[in-house]
Amino acid sequence: MRIVFSGLLAIVVQFAIAQEKWTLQQCIARADERNLAVLNAALDAQLAQQNQDRTYWDLLPDLNGVATHGYNYGRVIDRFTNTFATDRVRTNNFYLSSQVDLFRGFSKQHSIKQAGFDAEAAMRGIEAARNDVRVAVVNSFLNVLGLRERIAATEAQAANTREQIARTQVLVDAGRVARAELLTSEAQLAQEEFNITDVRNQHDQEMLNLGRTMQLEAAEMQTFDITAPAISDLEVVAPTASVDQVLENVVRTHPAYAQAELQVKSAEKSVAIAQAGRLPSLSLSGSMGTGYSGRDIRTIGGPIIGDPILIGATEGGEAVYAPNIGYNTELTPFNDQLDQNLNESIGFTLNIPIFNNMRNRYSVQQARVQHEKVKNGLTGLRNDLQKNVLDALVQQRSAHRQFLAASKAVDSGTLALEYAQERYDQGVITSIELNTAKTSLNTSTANLINAKYQYLMASKYLDILQGIPVTL
Repeated sequence: MRIVFSGLLAIVVQFAIAQEKWTLQQCIARADERNLAVLNAALDAQLAQQNQDRTYWDLLPDLNGVATHGYNYGRVIDRFTNTFATDRVRTNNFYLSSQVDLFRGFSKQHSIKQAGFDAEAAMRGIEAARNDVRVAVVNSFLNVLGLRERIAATEAQAANTREQIARTQVLVDAGRVARAELLTSEAQLAQEEFNITDVRNQHDQEMLNLGRTMQLEAAEMQTFDITAPAISDLEVVAPTASVDQVLENVVRTHPAYAQAELQVKSAEKSVAIAQAGRLPSLSLSGSMGTGYSGRDIRTIGGPIIGDPILIGATEGGEAVYAPNIGYNTELTPFNDQLDQNLNESIGFTLNIPIFNNMRNRYSVQQARVQHEKVKNGLTGLRNDLQKNVLDALVQQRSAHRQFLAASKAVDSGTLALEYAQERYDQGVITSIELNTAKTSLNTSTANLINAKYQYLMASKYLDILQGIPVTL
């Protein structure tokens, strides 16, 4: 019994979790965590940080070790014994070498500063990517809420039309109105049901767009839903912010603009690095090596005196002998050769660029051109941000005016529909005139909802541009 109860409890908990609705903040947090654009920006930042670390390590000397093992065949001078060898000779070489740049026109120092700018710019790039994703999430989220309001409004209107059809059916059955009135109302209901289906399709598509932006899995999409505070009572007030005020806040806080400024500084360092190639460079190098030769022979023990060797005779006929002294020999052991063949070296190298096929000159010119391009990119980004601010403010003001006009139209349309309904019930007007009043109210209601959410989207977009947290 306990096992069954635990299983039922787990199912209930999973169902409750599956049915949990997402707030705007949760949707934004999920998109920040999973969206591929943000993840790629984070990888770019990781690469930039690693490159910055590498520039510091470039200040240190390098160290390389080499070991060789080979055989020589034929007549060759052995480098360790300085004798000719005609048979196969084994040789081994071992050495360590190191080099450090003492001066390279401050190019390494400029590279460190450039890498720092690039790393910071990459971090700003993460925030810029998040801003873009947040705009997409907020846009889809508000579109879903607006479409839901439109669905509710059209469904309410369709319910009203169904009631009207039921009343008209009674009048037709009683012979008080012509059947054409009923057919007209049924045609109106069919159109309204088509509108409901169309708006629901738009709603489902926008939910898919939101889910894709958040990188939801297929299983998550099946139970995905959102929730938000009631926006029907949103107070739509006239915008008071000026373009200059908003643009100043955007330039000060927008991560993409900060990233572009850092890229300009990085390009300046590229020019300095290219100019360093024109200056002399000084480096210090050192090495230590040893080796082994298969022809390195050494004597062992004392001399061995043999019988004198006849080498000739004097004029008087006396024989001339030479001493016969020999030694026992052996191949010098491997470790002993490594000790006796040890050698060390140290040296300075001064490199003065005199003519290198104009490479330095064109490198400097290309770096300067790239610097100008990056500066133009910064100016272009500022212009784009200014345009975005202007567009958002214009949209906000326009939506505010449209909201006020649509509110009046809805109020008037509601009264007109009530009056038309009374007149229709009294048989003064036809169903065509009644449906005209309904259509007019439907249009005004849709305009009111669109204006409200356009105003809200423009407001939230301005908040994102200025680095203000997005809330509903």
